[in-house]
Amino acid sequence: MNLKFTKIDILKKECLSFAMSPKDQNRLDEKFRLEFNYNSNHLEGNTITYQDTKALLLKDIVSGTTYTFRELEEMKAHDIAFEVVKQWALDFSRALTQGDIRELNRLILVKDFWKDAQTNDGQPSRKMIKVGEYKDTPNSVRLQNGEVFHYAEPIEVPAKMKDLLDWYTNNNSIIHPLELASEFHHEFVLIHPFDDGNGRISRLLMNYIFIRNGFPPVVIKSLDKQKYLNALRLADIGKMDAFVDFIADQLIWSLEISLMAAKGESIDEKGDFKKKIDLLTKKNEIISDVSGKYSIKAVDNLMNGSIKDLFIELEKVLLEFDKFYNERKIHYFIKDHEESIVNPLELIPNYFNHTKRSEYYLSEKIRDFRVAVDSFYFYIILDITIGKNQFSSKIKSEIYTFNFFTNRIQFISNNGKLSLYFTYNNGLSTEDIETIMEFIGNDLLSKMNDKIDM
Repeated sequence: MNLKFTKIDILKKECLSFAMSPKDQNRLDEKFRLEFNYNSNHLEGNTITYQDTKALLLKDIVSGTTYTFRELEEMKAHDIAFEVVKQWALDFSRALTQGDIRELNRLILVKDFWKDAQTNDGQPSRKMIKVGEYKDTPNSVRLQNGEVFHYAEPIEVPAKMKDLLDWYTNNNSIIHPLELASEFHHEFVLIHPFDDGNGRISRLLMNYIFIRNGFPPVVIKSLDKQKYLNALRLADIGKMDAFVDFIADQLIWSLEISLMAAKGESIDEKGDFKKKIDLLTKKNEIISDVSGKYSIKAVDNLMNGSIKDLFIELEKVLLEFDKFYNERKIHYFIKDHEESIVNPLELIPNYFNHTKRSEYYLSEKIRDFRVAVDSFYFYIILDITIGKNQFSSKIKSEIYTFNFFTNRIQFISNNGKLSLYFTYNNGLSTEDIETIMEFIGNDLLSKMNDKIDM
């Protein structure tokens, strides 16, 4: 832990040693704005994609058609609240008050609304959420293990919030901002002063403290939600170091991004797969002037070309996980035939030996018919070894399907979050392959984290 504190202080000093240009400052501010709004809302279940968040906040364009009005309004409201918090943090003539915190709740929730709730005996109910007001009924939560976690009682909230703000004021110049912000965040969550919006406000206030002390904002990625919750649970039982350590990693990321911007370097991350997916899925539509038609030769060329390249990249991704498991097998299903192998490249030479093409031809009078291979999909199973104790634990990744149509091919994940179309003539581009690999890699990483955290 001490090494991380040292690294954080060194990175901050290095960032301050650069005179960042207005252009670099603007692109850094935009990145933090989009990252924080997107991820903080996604942690609470918002479904707006990164690219649609960007369109909404930067251009006031609503490009998605499946979002609720409330999701859109809360994303915009959260953006306003983030800007307000930054202004408060940089105004050293004013102190943070309970009124400010209630104002943040009013800002992010926009207006009063009804929400599903439960009675004390577990019966379903409905509750009016009044924005900007402390809770008037208990808001305990049932954990995954079945236990009920009790937050502060409504009658305790004003006094506990006063104590929290007094603690912050008294310790602001005494303890390191990392500890200060982390402990403030955790204590706020323990109080849970509002009926809704507590998670978002806790992260806004944590960043108020970081910005007030000359640090960049911290972004807790939605991909790390389980790690985040686990660290909070550990803090609940007195292991605050675990939560401070988690927040330290996020602060280091923010400082490293800031340093890259200060040096004029690219701050687009290779791992930002969700953003690339939004750009490359083409909104689940395919352009009308596609080139190339289905033929056995065309599919042969694809299988020995860009699809083979995809398998090569898949092998590289899987090698990154080799140290975590005992055995790896990939199961390939081609129509009704299953092939279970270790190396995906072994599949290529025998690809058509496992398909009886004549069985899948349909009349050419039918538009958009599927030919040759109706679907080709695979999933990955890993046997994991953790620590000194070995056990067999199955991880099933997404199912990824290739659909071959008359004039285009679709690569799609089982849950529909990733859908790419490409033509027989052009095949998968390098960007397409990179997007697919990042999606698969992060899918596996998430599932392995869940297993390791169990």
